[in-house]
Amino acid sequence: MPRVVAREARAAGCRVHAAAIHGITDPALEDCVDELRWLPWSDLPGFLSLLQEWQAAGVTEAIMAGKVEQQRMYERDESGEMERLIEGLPTGHTDQLLSAVANVLSGAGIELLPSTRYLGRYMPGAGPVAGRPLDEREHHDVEHGWRIAKALGTHDIGQTIVIKEKAVVAVEGMEGTDACIRRGGDLAGPGAVVVKVAKPDQDLRFDVPVVGVRTIAAMRDAGAGALAFEADMTVLFDAAEIAAAVGDDIALVARADD
Repeated sequence: MPRVVAREARAAGCRVHAAAIHGITDPALEDCVDELRWLPWSDLPGFLSLLQEWQAAGVTEAIMAGKVEQQRMYERDESGEMERLIEGLPTGHTDQLLSAVANVLSGAGIELLPSTRYLGRYMPGAGPVAGRPLDEREHHDVEHGWRIAKALGTHDIGQTIVIKEKAVVAVEGMEGTDACIRRGGDLAGPGAVVVKVAKPDQDLRFDVPVVGVRTIAAMRDAGAGALAFEADMTVLFDAAEIAAAVGDDIALVARADD
């Protein structure tokens, strides 16, 4: 996602500066940006210093792209700055954590834009996307699972559930979508359905649902037969590769929210 966002932003005429995290960010991002600066995880003072430098150089907007595993919130840093930031939050849920980062940017005079600003062509509308159609049982599972996933989203609990025969098998936690899918396969066996939604009133600045080739690989590993994701709110990368991975035996559909 960081590479695609950077390429699309530059194609739109932007100069792109990137803050990368050691051990998390793909070094290949360097080929897609005008400047790449590396920081250790949890180096909040270093991040603030970098923002001040960029703001002085004329940077006024930022986009969050990519993923930092939520469980890193439990890692302690020597300065204690990150720990104090987290302790000041009402909860440790994803939206609260990322809102804190947005506030840091705002304090530096930099506006956080929707992460989808340059990704419109990667967000499918409602309808079949790849593979076969949903069968009747899968259709009912999607409808049932959609309501549950949306309800969980109001509490900022994941975006993905695995369901089979109208029973919830697995709910996404800190482990992420792919691990949730594999766990669902371990519990329910072949034929489970994956439902991935945006949260109600999704803040498009961060934590936007993403589907990629690795999502389909996880479904293959789990024996899952179908994936329904939210239309016009989910970023779908590598569409041709995804279609090839889906083949003729998995259903991949974009569903409009009610």
